[in-house]
Amino acid sequence: MSDVAMSLDQVLEEVGLTARWEARGEARGEARGEARGEARGRLEVAKSLKDLGIPIPKIAQGTGLSEDQISKL
Repeated sequence: MSDVAMSLDQVLEEVGLTARWEARGEARGEARGEARGEARGRLEVAKSLKDLGIPIPKIAQGTGLSEDQISKL
């Protein structure tokens, strides 16, 4: 294949952009997964506290969730 007929993928690979894009995509995916896990954890804790009879305003203060979110649990 001549240099002129190189595909876009080959050009990107040659200049190292493919690896950087893949790394960025992985980092974004990890950050989203961590955020979802943290949010799920706060909801689980809030539900447990609510089940124990802890007042909703106190749960909201401790978890950072809104009182409305906690009421719906």
